[in-house]
Amino acid sequence: MVFSFLGKLFGKTPQPKPTEITGLIKISGCENLQRKGDIIFVHGLGGHARSTWHPQELANDDNFWLMWLAQERPDLGIWSFGYNAAPFEWKGATMPLFDRASNLLEYLTINDIGKYPIIFVTHSMGGLLVKEMLRNAQTFNRQSVIEQTKGIVFLSTPHTGSHLANLINNIGTLARTTVSVDELKSHLPQLRQLNEWYRQNVDAMAITTKVYYETKPTKIVLVVDPDSANPGIKDVQPTATDDDHISITKPKSPDNLVYKGVSRFIKEQLLTIPKPPENNPINISSFYIQRPEIENNCYQNIVQPGALIRIKSPRKMGKTYLISRIFHHIKQKGYRTVSINLWSQENLTDLKTFLQRFCAILSLELGIEDQVEKSWSSRLGNQDNCTNYLKKYILPAIDSPLVLGLDNIDEIFPYPEITQQFSALLRAWHEKAKTEEIWQNLRLVIAHSQEVDTSINLNQSPFNVGLSVEIGEFNTTQIKELVKQYSLSFSDTEINQLKEMIDGHPYLLTTALGEIAKGNFTLSKFLEIAPTNQSPYGKFLNFYLSELEKDDLLKTAMQQVINSDIPIQIDSTQALKLRSLGLIEFKGNEVQCLCDLYRLYFQERL
Repeated sequence: MVFSFLGKLFGKTPQPKPTEITGLIKISGCENLQRKGDIIFVHGLGGHARSTWHPQELANDDNFWLMWLAQERPDLGIWSFGYNAAPFEWKGATMPLFDRASNLLEYLTINDIGKYPIIFVTHSMGGLLVKEMLRNAQTFNRQSVIEQTKGIVFLSTPHTGSHLANLINNIGTLARTTVSVDELKSHLPQLRQLNEWYRQNVDAMAITTKVYYETKPTKIVLVVDPDSANPGIKDVQPTATDDDHISITKPKSPDNLVYKGVSRFIKEQLLTIPKPPENNPINISSFYIQRPEIENNCYQNIVQPGALIRIKSPRKMGKTYLISRIFHHIKQKGYRTVSINLWSQENLTDLKTFLQRFCAILSLELGIEDQVEKSWSSRLGNQDNCTNYLKKYILPAIDSPLVLGLDNIDEIFPYPEITQQFSALLRAWHEKAKTEEIWQNLRLVIAHSQEVDTSINLNQSPFNVGLSVEIGEFNTTQIKELVKQYSLSFSDTEINQLKEMIDGHPYLLTTALGEIAKGNFTLSKFLEIAPTNQSPYGKFLNFYLSELEKDDLLKTAMQQVINSDIPIQIDSTQALKLRSLGLIEFKGNEVQCLCDLYRLYFQERL
């Protein structure tokens, strides 16, 4: 009877292709660069990325509430995270909650989740996984995911543990439980600590919480009781449903309480998100204005065998969006694209860890079985192992060119060994395309803000070959185009006033125009408060202030610049650093402050 009940509860483990059940699965709207947000569904113990949410538990049918939501809100990206969380060892392997949370966070990163507002819809253990992921993001300073997470829906999540896990544990002599079940024992200290962390941080993270719980037993057991389902968040009242632990995830129609409640919750959370300006060109973010000469040059280059494109600009100038444009263009030709970000400290401990995770994430993103552990030979160096992995497992497994995007690659510059060895790999792969056909299908797009580390061997560097692209500030014509996109009408005098304050910096411009378009400020009021503590640029400017305070030479150089009314000469090394930050511009061999915003702000603080 117990095994019959457990079979009903967890169901048979579906066996579609691995790429269909694991990782971050795109349901609808995920390629829309103008979407209003990302809704991410996360299943629980024994679940499946699609069938968990389907009323008939079908994995290949679109008549389920994720698609209903997509039809209702085509302006959203709908995703489902699939992972192995089998209740018994004989049903599949699993991993501890902390490791799975790190895994989820990496999937979010490589899929650029964090550019748009995020709402998680979670079931059972999936809710614990998302909380642990947020704690992981806080620990490792992945601020974009935290800042963009606007809400979490918990469906029968055992915040303090579930008595079902105790029941399963009691039959452990007959069927060995996995670590996933062990971690769900009632009142397990780790779960209480995790819930306490969430309670203490949820307000600071500005995350709205919605809770639903089951009232009907599954067979004979109320899997998650009301007390365990309640995370104890102030002013959050859990909602009872006429469901058991399984049916709560499977609305049968759009009139279902859970479906209507989640749909309304999403609308309420996204009401606080400013709408983007109307009339934007398709697939162009409000942070980006088309630069046809640059884009067309990239489009022509990327189709060449073994192409390598280097994009360089100060922070927040549009590197990421240019990569997105290249990806969008090349996908129309049937190319595969992968964007990888492995620059977090946990991945940069040593070269072997970095390269193995690079290969693993590349495999996962392409839906190729991870063969890293099996293929890494102790008799070969890490570079050779990585090269062999791409040559043996990655490139032969795809039938089209692969465009690999490496944004913010300068994040590895503080790690000399990894910088030197990984740079040499990229250069070697690019060179191999000249003589080996298989490497011609690998195309590289790398972007960086900082000047390239001078210790890198020029003959083993990807930073002096391929197509070099530099992105600068918008000119007056482009500023006028951006003003028009925001449906604003400025005179030439007002355009000049705006340019004097913030020059043509894309981020500064879009922030200013967005605030003015929403009616929060007039242009004159915005120009008045821009360099003050009332400024919408507060966090942005504070970042630069902290960077200058950390480096005495850099600080002194900036002081010289802001205290001069004319262009001056400063130490060339410091000049390059200040330009990489976007704080100055070159005038021949001399430099000057980029705009009045920086001059006025730093004169008060340096």
